[in-house]
Amino acid sequence: MTERLSWKKWEKAGDPHLMNRIQWGEEEKQALESVFQSDWFGYGDPNKRLEGKLSDFTGIPHVHLTNSGSAAIENGLLALKHSGRWMPGDKVLHPVTTFATSISSAINLGLVPVFIETEPHTYVADPEQVSAAVRKYPDIKGMILPHLLGNVSDLEGILESLGESRFLLEDCCDTLGSKYSGKHVGSYGDVAAYSFYGSHHITTGGVGGAVATKDGDLGRILKSLIFWGRDFSHSNDDFLKRYEYKTLGTDSQMTALQAAFGLKQIDRLPKFVEERKKQFNEMTELFQQYGIFHLPQTHSKSDPSWFSYPLAIKGGSSFNRSDFAQYLAENNVEVRPIMCGNITKQKPFGRAEWLSLYGNSFPIGDCIEERALFVPSWGMPEDQRKDYYRILNEFLEARTR
Repeated sequence: MTERLSWKKWEKAGDPHLMNRIQWGEEEKQALESVFQSDWFGYGDPNKRLEGKLSDFTGIPHVHLTNSGSAAIENGLLALKHSGRWMPGDKVLHPVTTFATSISSAINLGLVPVFIETEPHTYVADPEQVSAAVRKYPDIKGMILPHLLGNVSDLEGILESLGESRFLLEDCCDTLGSKYSGKHVGSYGDVAAYSFYGSHHITTGGVGGAVATKDGDLGRILKSLIFWGRDFSHSNDDFLKRYEYKTLGTDSQMTALQAAFGLKQIDRLPKFVEERKKQFNEMTELFQQYGIFHLPQTHSKSDPSWFSYPLAIKGGSSFNRSDFAQYLAENNVEVRPIMCGNITKQKPFGRAEWLSLYGNSFPIGDCIEERALFVPSWGMPEDQRKDYYRILNEFLEARTR
Protein backbone atom coordinates (compact mmCIF):
# COMPACT_ATOMS: atom_id res chain seq x y z
CA MET A 1 0.00 0.00 0.00
CA THR A 2 1.37 3.40 -0.97
CA GLU A 3 2.02 5.62 2.04
CA ARG A 4 0.01 8.84 2.10
CA LEU A 5 1.97 12.00 1.36
CA SER A 6 1.92 14.32 4.37
CA TRP A 7 0.96 17.39 2.32
CA LYS A 8 -2.33 15.86 1.23
CA LYS A 9 -5.33 17.01 3.21
CA TRP A 10 -6.89 14.71 5.78
CA GLU A 11 -9.89 13.08 4.13
CA LYS A 12 -11.75 10.63 6.34
CA ALA A 13 -11.91 8.87 9.69
CA GLY A 14 -9.02 6.44 9.96
CA ASP A 15 -6.52 8.71 8.24
CA PRO A 16 -3.62 9.59 10.58
CA HIS A 17 -3.60 12.62 12.85
CA LEU A 18 0.07 13.58 12.61
CA MET A 19 2.03 15.88 14.90
CA ASN A 20 2.12 18.30 11.99
CA ARG A 21 1.19 18.26 8.32
CA ILE A 22 3.48 20.17 6.02
CA GLN A 23 1.03 22.38 4.18
CA TRP A 24 2.37 23.27 0.76
CA GLY A 25 1.12 23.76 -2.74
CA GLU A 26 1.77 25.16 -6.18
CA GLU A 27 3.65 28.19 -4.84
CA GLU A 28 6.35 26.03 -3.24
CA LYS A 29 6.60 23.89 -6.40
CA GLN A 30 7.10 26.95 -8.57
CA ALA A 31 9.70 28.35 -6.17
CA LEU A 32 11.69 25.11 -6.40
CA GLU A 33 11.38 25.13 -10.18
CA SER A 34 12.82 28.64 -10.34
CA VAL A 35 15.93 27.44 -8.50
CA PHE A 36 16.26 24.46 -10.84
CA GLN A 37 16.14 26.84 -13.77
CA SER A 38 18.84 29.05 -12.26
CA ASP A 39 21.36 26.18 -12.35
CA TRP A 40 22.80 27.20 -8.94
CA PHE A 41 21.61 25.50 -5.79
CA GLY A 42 23.97 27.08 -3.24
CA TYR A 43 23.52 30.29 -1.25
CA GLY A 44 21.84 32.87 -3.45
CA ASP A 45 18.90 35.21 -3.88
CA PRO A 46 16.28 32.93 -2.22
CA ASN A 47 18.48 32.69 0.87
CA LYS A 48 18.95 36.45 1.08
CA ARG A 49 15.23 37.06 0.66
CA LEU A 50 14.27 34.50 3.31
CA GLU A 51 16.79 35.98 5.74
CA GLY A 52 15.20 39.38 5.11
CA LYS A 53 11.67 38.08 5.69
CA LEU A 54 12.71 36.34 8.90
CA SER A 55 14.33 39.57 10.08
CA ASP A 56 11.16 41.51 9.30
CA PHE A 57 8.99 38.92 11.06
CA THR A 58 11.05 38.60 14.26
CA GLY A 59 12.37 42.15 14.44
CA ILE A 60 15.96 40.87 14.71
CA PRO A 61 18.27 42.68 12.25
CA HIS A 62 20.91 40.03 11.54
CA VAL A 63 19.58 36.61 10.43
CA HIS A 64 21.64 33.83 8.84
CA LEU A 65 20.17 30.60 7.53
CA THR A 66 21.61 27.25 8.63
CA ASN A 67 20.99 23.63 7.75
CA SER A 68 19.22 22.92 11.08
CA GLY A 69 18.16 24.44 14.36
CA SER A 70 20.84 22.37 16.09
CA ALA A 71 23.49 23.90 13.82
CA ALA A 72 22.08 27.33 14.66
CA ILE A 73 22.63 26.67 18.38
CA GLU A 74 26.15 25.39 17.77
CA ASN A 75 27.16 28.35 15.62
CA GLY A 76 25.59 30.74 18.11
CA LEU A 77 27.74 29.28 20.87
CA LEU A 78 30.83 29.41 18.66
CA ALA A 79 30.18 33.07 17.83
CA LEU A 80 29.85 33.90 21.52
CA LYS A 81 33.10 32.04 22.21
CA HIS A 82 34.86 33.86 19.37
CA SER A 83 33.77 37.18 20.88
CA GLY A 84 35.21 36.20 24.28
CA ARG A 85 31.98 35.50 26.15
CA TRP A 86 33.03 32.03 27.35
CA MET A 87 35.88 29.48 27.34
CA PRO A 88 35.99 25.67 27.62
CA GLY A 89 35.38 24.65 31.22
CA ASP A 90 32.98 27.53 31.88
CA LYS A 91 29.49 26.94 33.25
CA VAL A 92 26.27 27.45 31.30
CA LEU A 93 22.74 27.39 32.72
CA HIS A 94 20.12 25.12 31.15
CA PRO A 95 16.79 23.48 32.12
CA VAL A 96 16.89 19.73 32.70
CA THR A 97 13.71 19.29 30.64
CA THR A 98 14.78 19.88 27.06
CA PHE A 99 15.46 18.61 23.57
CA ALA A 100 18.87 16.96 23.41
CA THR A 101 20.67 19.24 20.94
CA SER A 102 19.69 22.33 22.88
CA ILE A 103 22.56 21.43 25.24
CA SER A 104 24.65 18.76 23.49
CA SER A 105 26.65 21.28 21.42
CA ALA A 106 27.56 23.16 24.59
CA ILE A 107 28.85 19.96 26.17
CA ASN A 108 30.76 18.97 23.03
CA LEU A 109 32.36 22.42 22.91
CA GLY A 110 33.55 22.16 26.53
CA LEU A 111 30.89 24.00 28.52
CA VAL A 112 29.63 22.49 31.78
CA PRO A 113 25.84 22.59 32.20
CA VAL A 114 24.26 23.74 35.43
CA PHE A 115 20.86 22.08 35.25
CA ILE A 116 17.76 23.64 36.78
CA GLU A 117 14.09 22.63 36.87
CA THR A 118 11.28 24.00 34.77
CA GLU A 119 8.37 25.84 36.34
CA PRO A 120 5.58 23.30 37.02
CA HIS A 121 3.26 22.65 34.05
CA THR A 122 5.00 25.21 31.81
CA TYR A 123 7.90 23.04 30.50
CA VAL A 124 10.08 26.17 30.43
CA ALA A 125 12.72 27.49 32.82
CA ASP A 126 11.77 28.53 36.33
CA PRO A 127 13.05 32.12 36.81
CA GLU A 128 13.44 31.59 40.56
CA GLN A 129 15.82 28.72 39.90
CA VAL A 130 17.75 30.86 37.43
CA SER A 131 18.25 33.40 40.21
CA ALA A 132 19.22 30.70 42.74
CA ALA A 133 21.68 29.10 40.32
CA VAL A 134 23.43 32.41 39.64
CA ARG A 135 23.77 32.96 43.38
CA LYS A 136 25.19 29.46 43.92
CA TYR A 137 27.47 29.60 40.85
CA PRO A 138 28.29 33.28 40.28
CA ASP A 139 30.86 32.29 37.65
CA ILE A 140 28.13 31.05 35.26
CA LYS A 141 28.89 32.66 31.90
CA GLY A 142 25.44 32.50 30.38
CA MET A 143 22.30 30.54 29.66
CA ILE A 144 20.80 28.50 26.84
CA LEU A 145 17.05 28.99 27.21
CA PRO A 146 14.77 26.60 25.29
CA HIS A 147 11.24 27.91 24.78
CA LEU A 148 10.08 24.31 24.80
CA LEU A 149 6.98 23.27 22.83
CA GLY A 150 6.19 26.91 22.02
CA ASN A 151 5.80 28.24 25.56
CA VAL A 152 7.76 31.26 26.80
CA SER A 153 9.53 31.77 30.12
CA ASP A 154 9.51 34.94 32.21
CA LEU A 155 12.16 36.59 30.06
CA GLU A 156 12.32 39.79 32.08
CA GLY A 157 12.94 37.91 35.31
CA ILE A 158 15.56 35.68 33.72
CA LEU A 159 17.42 38.60 32.12
CA GLU A 160 17.42 40.44 35.44
CA SER A 161 18.98 37.42 37.18
CA LEU A 162 21.59 36.92 34.46
CA GLY A 163 22.67 40.55 34.50
CA GLU A 164 24.46 42.35 31.70
CA SER A 165 27.69 40.33 31.76
CA ARG A 166 26.17 36.87 31.05
CA PHE A 167 25.02 35.82 27.60
CA LEU A 168 21.56 34.52 26.74
CA LEU A 169 21.06 32.16 23.80
CA GLU A 170 17.35 31.67 23.10
CA ASP A 171 16.48 28.27 21.66
CA CYS A 172 13.37 29.21 19.66
CA CYS A 173 13.30 26.02 17.60
CA ASP A 174 9.78 25.11 18.79
CA THR A 175 8.58 28.65 19.08
CA LEU A 176 8.45 30.68 15.86
CA GLY A 177 5.64 33.20 16.25
CA SER A 178 5.58 33.24 20.06
CA LYS A 179 5.87 36.60 21.80
CA TYR A 180 6.69 37.96 25.23
CA SER A 181 5.47 41.42 26.21
CA GLY A 182 4.58 42.03 22.56
CA LYS A 183 8.03 41.20 21.16
CA HIS A 184 8.96 38.04 19.28
CA VAL A 185 11.01 35.42 21.11
CA GLY A 186 14.62 35.56 20.04
CA SER A 187 14.74 39.34 20.24
CA TYR A 188 15.60 39.32 23.96
CA GLY A 189 18.86 37.37 24.00
CA ASP A 190 22.28 37.85 22.45
CA VAL A 191 21.64 35.05 19.96
CA ALA A 192 18.51 33.17 18.85
CA ALA A 193 18.20 29.81 17.11
CA TYR A 194 15.23 28.70 14.98
CA SER A 195 14.36 25.38 13.38
CA PHE A 196 12.45 24.65 10.18
CA TYR A 197 12.25 20.91 10.65
CA GLY A 198 9.20 19.28 9.09
CA SER A 199 7.19 19.12 12.32
CA HIS A 200 7.71 22.79 13.18
CA HIS A 201 5.67 25.88 12.36
CA ILE A 202 7.16 26.26 8.88
CA THR A 203 9.70 24.14 7.03
CA THR A 204 12.42 24.65 4.48
CA GLY A 205 11.73 21.36 2.74
CA GLY A 206 12.01 19.06 5.75
CA VAL A 207 15.06 20.42 7.58
CA GLY A 208 16.71 23.79 8.09
CA GLY A 209 17.26 26.54 10.60
CA ALA A 210 18.40 30.08 11.24
CA VAL A 211 20.51 31.94 13.77
CA ALA A 212 19.80 35.58 14.57
CA THR A 213 21.31 38.41 16.60
CA LYS A 214 20.88 42.11 17.30
CA ASP A 215 24.67 42.55 17.44
CA GLY A 216 26.30 43.43 14.11
CA ASP A 217 29.70 42.10 15.17
CA LEU A 218 28.18 38.78 16.24
CA GLY A 219 26.28 38.70 12.95
CA ARG A 220 29.49 38.98 10.95
CA ILE A 221 31.11 36.25 13.04
CA LEU A 222 28.07 34.01 12.50
CA LYS A 223 28.22 34.45 8.73
CA SER A 224 31.90 33.52 8.75
CA LEU A 225 31.32 30.45 10.91
CA ILE A 226 28.46 29.16 8.78
CA PHE A 227 30.51 29.49 5.58
CA TRP A 228 33.67 27.54 6.49
CA GLY A 229 35.18 30.40 8.49
CA ARG A 230 35.63 32.69 5.49
CA ASP A 231 36.57 36.34 5.90
CA PHE A 232 33.81 38.26 4.10
CA SER A 233 35.37 41.69 4.61
CA HIS A 234 36.95 41.56 1.14
CA SER A 235 35.15 42.38 -2.10
CA ASN A 236 33.92 39.50 -4.24
CA ASP A 237 36.34 40.33 -7.06
CA ASP A 238 39.39 40.13 -4.80
CA PHE A 239 39.94 36.50 -5.74
CA LEU A 240 43.29 36.24 -3.97
CA LYS A 241 41.44 36.73 -0.67
CA ARG A 242 38.80 34.06 -1.41
CA TYR A 243 40.40 31.57 0.96
CA GLU A 244 41.30 33.89 3.79
CA TYR A 245 39.60 32.93 7.04
CA LYS A 246 38.27 34.86 9.99
CA THR A 247 37.08 32.03 12.26
CA LEU A 248 37.48 28.30 12.81
CA GLY A 249 34.32 27.72 10.86
CA THR A 250 31.77 25.03 10.13
CA ASP A 251 29.81 24.30 6.98
CA SER A 252 26.26 24.88 8.15
CA GLN A 253 24.71 26.66 5.19
CA MET A 254 21.24 26.14 3.74
CA THR A 255 20.71 25.36 0.05
CA ALA A 256 18.82 27.69 -2.28
CA LEU A 257 16.25 24.95 -2.83
CA GLN A 258 15.44 24.87 0.88
CA ALA A 259 15.33 28.66 1.10
CA ALA A 260 12.98 28.90 -1.88
CA PHE A 261 10.58 26.46 -0.22
CA GLY A 262 10.83 28.42 3.02
CA LEU A 263 10.09 31.72 1.27
CA LYS A 264 6.61 30.50 0.44
CA GLN A 265 6.15 28.92 3.85
CA ILE A 266 6.88 32.14 5.72
CA ASP A 267 4.17 33.88 3.72
CA ARG A 268 1.76 31.35 5.25
CA LEU A 269 3.16 31.71 8.77
CA PRO A 270 0.73 34.30 10.22
CA LYS A 271 -2.19 32.06 9.24
CA PHE A 272 -0.43 28.99 10.63
CA VAL A 273 0.11 30.76 13.98
CA GLU A 274 -3.54 31.87 14.12
CA GLU A 275 -4.79 28.35 13.39
CA ARG A 276 -2.49 26.81 16.01
CA LYS A 277 -3.77 29.18 18.68
CA LYS A 278 -7.38 28.47 17.77
CA GLN A 279 -6.97 24.71 18.04
CA PHE A 280 -4.95 24.99 21.25
CA ASN A 281 -7.80 26.92 22.89
CA GLU A 282 -10.34 24.35 21.70
CA MET A 283 -8.29 21.52 23.15
CA THR A 284 -7.95 23.32 26.46
CA GLU A 285 -11.75 23.48 26.68
CA LEU A 286 -11.95 19.77 25.81
CA PHE A 287 -9.44 18.61 28.43
CA GLN A 288 -10.79 20.92 31.15
CA GLN A 289 -14.04 18.97 31.15
CA TYR A 290 -12.37 15.92 32.66
CA GLY A 291 -10.10 17.30 35.40
CA ILE A 292 -7.58 14.46 35.07
CA PHE A 293 -4.70 16.36 33.45
CA HIS A 294 -2.34 19.10 34.55
CA LEU A 295 -2.90 21.51 31.65
CA PRO A 296 -0.15 23.77 30.31
CA GLN A 297 0.30 27.12 32.04
CA THR A 298 1.71 30.34 30.60
CA HIS A 299 3.22 33.54 31.95
CA SER A 300 0.89 36.54 31.93
CA LYS A 301 3.15 38.41 29.48
CA SER A 302 3.65 35.50 27.10
CA ASP A 303 1.71 34.88 23.90
CA PRO A 304 2.71 31.36 22.84
CA SER A 305 2.53 29.91 19.36
CA TRP A 306 2.37 26.31 20.55
CA PHE A 307 4.27 23.55 18.80
CA SER A 308 1.87 20.94 20.23
CA TYR A 309 -0.41 20.32 23.22
CA PRO A 310 1.47 19.10 26.33
CA LEU A 311 -0.31 17.23 29.12
CA ALA A 312 0.65 15.61 32.40
CA ILE A 313 -1.63 12.93 33.85
CA LYS A 314 -2.55 13.61 37.47
CA GLY A 315 -1.74 11.09 40.18
CA GLY A 316 -4.63 8.82 41.09
CA SER A 317 -6.09 8.80 37.58
CA SER A 318 -7.73 5.64 36.28
CA PHE A 319 -5.10 5.30 33.55
CA ASN A 320 -1.41 5.98 33.07
CA ARG A 321 0.61 7.55 30.27
CA SER A 322 1.22 4.22 28.54
CA ASP A 323 -2.53 3.47 28.46
CA PHE A 324 -3.29 6.82 26.84
CA ALA A 325 -0.37 6.68 24.40
CA GLN A 326 -1.26 3.15 23.29
CA TYR A 327 -4.89 4.12 22.69
CA LEU A 328 -3.85 7.16 20.63
CA ALA A 329 -1.40 5.13 18.56
CA GLU A 330 -4.05 2.47 17.89
CA ASN A 331 -6.33 5.24 16.62
CA ASN A 332 -3.69 6.74 14.32
CA VAL A 333 -2.93 9.75 16.52
CA GLU A 334 0.76 10.59 16.74
CA VAL A 335 1.91 11.02 20.34
CA ARG A 336 5.29 11.73 21.92
CA PRO A 337 6.83 12.04 25.37
CA ILE A 338 7.96 15.52 26.46
CA MET A 339 11.39 15.44 24.80
CA CYS A 340 13.73 14.60 27.69
CA GLY A 341 11.82 15.22 30.91
CA ASN A 342 15.05 14.72 32.84
CA ILE A 343 17.94 14.71 30.41
CA THR A 344 20.41 13.47 33.02
CA LYS A 345 18.69 10.07 32.80
CA GLN A 346 19.81 9.76 29.18
CA LYS A 347 23.03 7.71 28.97
CA PRO A 348 25.28 10.16 27.09
CA PHE A 349 24.26 13.06 29.33
CA GLY A 350 24.59 10.97 32.47
CA ARG A 351 28.21 10.38 31.47
CA ALA A 352 28.87 14.10 30.83
CA GLU A 353 30.05 16.50 33.51
CA TRP A 354 27.22 18.62 34.87
CA LEU A 355 26.20 20.53 37.99
CA SER A 356 22.85 21.41 39.56
CA LEU A 357 21.18 23.34 42.33
CA TYR A 358 20.15 20.41 44.51
CA GLY A 359 22.38 17.42 43.87
CA ASN A 360 20.87 14.81 41.57
CA SER A 361 17.26 15.57 42.47
CA PHE A 362 14.92 16.81 39.73
CA PRO A 363 11.39 15.96 40.94
CA ILE A 364 9.62 18.11 38.34
CA GLY A 365 11.74 16.68 35.53
CA ASP A 366 11.11 13.16 36.82
CA CYS A 367 7.37 13.76 36.90
CA ILE A 368 7.48 15.01 33.29
CA GLU A 369 9.58 11.97 32.38
CA GLU A 370 6.99 9.61 33.85
CA ARG A 371 3.61 11.31 33.34
CA ALA A 372 3.75 13.89 30.54
CA LEU A 373 3.30 13.69 26.78
CA PHE A 374 2.29 15.89 23.89
CA VAL A 375 -0.28 15.47 21.15
CA PRO A 376 -1.01 17.26 17.85
CA SER A 377 -2.36 20.81 17.89
CA TRP A 378 -1.26 22.46 14.65
CA GLY A 379 -4.46 24.01 13.35
CA MET A 380 -6.17 21.08 11.66
CA PRO A 381 -9.06 21.67 9.24
CA GLU A 382 -12.48 21.54 10.90
CA ASP A 383 -13.48 18.07 9.68
CA GLN A 384 -10.20 16.60 10.90
CA ARG A 385 -10.48 18.34 14.28
CA LYS A 386 -13.95 16.82 14.80
CA ASP A 387 -12.64 13.30 14.23
CA TYR A 388 -9.57 13.94 16.39
CA TYR A 389 -11.69 15.31 19.25
CA ARG A 390 -14.02 12.32 18.93
CA ILE A 391 -11.07 9.99 19.49
CA LEU A 392 -9.93 11.94 22.56
CA ASN A 393 -13.40 12.19 24.05
CA GLU A 394 -14.18 8.50 23.64
CA PHE A 395 -11.15 7.51 25.70
CA LEU A 396 -11.60 10.16 28.38
CA GLU A 397 -15.32 9.60 28.84
CA ALA A 398 -14.77 5.85 29.24
CA ARG A 399 -12.09 6.50 31.91
CA THR A 400 -14.06 9.06 33.94
CA ARG A 401 -17.44 7.35 34.26
